[in-house]
Formats: sequence, C-alpha cells, structure tokens
Amino acid sequence: MKDFLSIGEISRLFGLNIQTLYYYDSIGLFSPKYRDPATGRRKYEFDQVYPLATICYMKRLGYSLQDIKEQMNTQHVGEKLDSLKRRSDELHRQWQELISVDEAIQRKIRFIEQAMQNIRVDQISIRSYGTRRYIEIGEEELLYRHSSFYFYPTIAFYEKDRKYFGAYLDPNEEKIPDFIPEDQIREIPAGDFLCGYHLGSYEKARDTIKRLRRSHPELKLASTALNFNIVDQFVESDRANYITSTQIRILK
Repeated sequence: MKDFLSIGEISRLFGLNIQTLYYYDSIGLFSPKYRDPATGRRKYEFDQVYPLATICYMKRLGYSLQDIKEQMNTQHVGEKLDSLKRRSDELHRQWQELISVDEAIQRKIRFIEQAMQNIRVDQISIRSYGTRRYIEIGEEELLYRHSSFYFYPTIAFYEKDRKYFGAYLDPNEEKIPDFIPEDQIREIPAGDFLCGYHLGSYEKARDTIKRLRRSHPELKLASTALNFNIVDQFVESDRANYITSTQIRILK
C-alpha cells in the first residue's frame, strides 16, 4: 500500500467529493499531513484514512461537523460511548417524530380517499353514523397552536354565532397517541344526520348550512352543524376547490 495518497485518490477511496475534502481542510477538521510548498498539492498519509473513516461514520450518525471536530480532539472510549448513547437517544426521539408524521400522512390519505368515494357534491341525503370520536380543540384562536390540528382531519362545529373546532379520530385507530390527554376526547353520538357538501372557502359555510336546513323543513334538526374538512388547505392551494362534508343531527 502506498505511503501517501493524493486528494483524488482519497476522495475515490471514500466516495467523497474533492470539494468536500477542501472544505474539511479549510475548517481544520481533516487536513493533509504534507503539502508541496511549490505546487500546493496535498498529500495524505495512508494512516489518515482512519480519522477520515471516523468523520464519515459520525456524519452518517447525524453529528454536525462542529460536533465531530470537537469530539475528534478529545476522543476517548468512555466519552465516546457516552456521546453515542446520547446520539442514540436523540435518533430514537427523531424516529418517533418521523413515525408520528408518517401516521398523520397515512391518516390524511385514508380520510380523503374514503370521504371521496362515490361523492356527489350536489347531493343532500340522510345518513346513519355510529359513535364518532374527536379531540376537543376549542375556538379558532387555539386552532393553529394545537398539534392535533396538524395530525388529524379538522371538524368545525357551527352553533348559531359560535364556531369551534375538533380533530377527528380515525374510527379504526385503536391507540390514541400519548400526547393527547384523555380528558380532551369527546364523542359525536350515533344517529341519523342530514348531509350535504360545501364547496369553496369556509367564509360561505353558513350559507350551505342554511341551504341544508331549508331542504327538509319537515325535519327537526339540532342547532349544531358539523363540518368535516375533506379537501382543505393542506392538500389544495385554491380555496375555491375546498370540499367540506356538512352534517346536521336529526332529532327524534
């Protein structure tokens, strides 16, 4: 094996861009042992592959270059094990966050696909639903700071002049995430509902609720209307294309 490696050779050996090695040199993270004073060409001793392998290893573990630089200068087995344990804990936390994000994505996909099956936006119908659960959020000023707003489909409750919100729980989701307190979970009782669809921005949602109520004057309807956001700002940029499922309980 050669005693010295050129920057091209060491870049090929590790699959690194030459510019990356230049940068490592400029910040004092990994520099060649020899530099030709006449040409400026860098030469790396073969033994330097070991610290460079450590740098690549730590980068794959997600350490910042600054962290790598600090640890390369003070690396001992005990300290390194402690550092690896801390990094493992951080990766587990990030992994849990990614799992939660993926679950939110899958939940959103399921909800939209199921809600869009055989949808007829001009149809008014009576449908029966079993008990449904949701997470209580409250008034609109609380909506955008509540994590459930981003992880679950939104329900807007219209009751006379009041509007408040909840986050709809998937009926097939058995385990509720730990970050949701049990005392925030509410139920929409089973029953028959007068159902229709609101198209467009939410500012006109009350007009759709009035239209639904006028469509069946013979029915005794609850004072609260439920609006399930199907196509919303998270999947559609044009508010004119929003689709909301509007439901009003039929009272006996």
